[in-house]
Amino acid sequence: MTSRCSYSKCSTNNNDQASNNKTHLLGCSRCKSARYCSTACQKKDWVFHKFKCVSPEVTRHEVHVCSIEAIQSAINSASPGDIVVIKEGAYGNDGQSTLFVNKAIYLWGGEENRDNVVLDCNLVIDESDGDHDGSKAVVVADLFLDGTVTISDTSYKSVTLCNIELKCPNNAPRDALKISGCKGKCLILGCDIYGGGDGVHIASEQVYLKRTCIQYAQNRGIFSRRIFTIEDCEVSGCGGYGIKGSAGWTEKGRHNDIQPGPWSSDGPWSSGW
Repeated sequence: MTSRCSYSKCSTNNNDQASNNKTHLLGCSRCKSARYCSTACQKKDWVFHKFKCVSPEVTRHEVHVCSIEAIQSAINSASPGDIVVIKEGAYGNDGQSTLFVNKAIYLWGGEENRDNVVLDCNLVIDESDGDHDGSKAVVVADLFLDGTVTISDTSYKSVTLCNIELKCPNNAPRDALKISGCKGKCLILGCDIYGGGDGVHIASEQVYLKRTCIQYAQNRGIFSRRIFTIEDCEVSGCGGYGIKGSAGWTEKGRHNDIQPGPWSSDGPWSSGW
């Protein structure tokens, strides 16, 4: 259990108050693991915490051996709805391995800092185990991933990537994140996505990008032929332009910082380019 406020932007986490306040932290009544120095911090963190707020009675599979094979073994052993917890460390070292999340589970990394759990591999989220249960969700949270992510051909109720740093090699011909054939919702929340041919390639409906930064793609930050929603995101520093969205997109939130290009949220070819 953490001795710091679970809200990552809490000011007390950066000074001596963190240790002084640890006996006064308020625990989440449901999951019993998140702790907050105030109700204000708890409310601010809910947008992220709700994807990890799971009863302590849910079965957990902890990965202690620092290998991609050990993570895959834990996933294979898990039942839908279980939690696979990856302990602090570096997993994989060749960038050639692929980790498959092929059932509706929670895959969690570092509780204190996502940089504490580093996966050097590609991640594929699909339904190759044949479960096909449209009532369940996949949540992958709090990881640093040196590779690519592919979400494809799923009937899950939802797939959520939360607080993921995805770094795709600059010379990789593949897109950093590709989403295709998903029947349910797909939420990309609080992620940082760097590199790739395109940063995010969208070929599914119901994709929502929120509080996410997409940078340094070789071509476009986002390429999509489906309408999607973007809220409080940054798309910048890409080789071509920010977004190519032939079906348009919906902008929400206070501010989206999108690298200029010939496409607008209404569809092809904005005026003045």
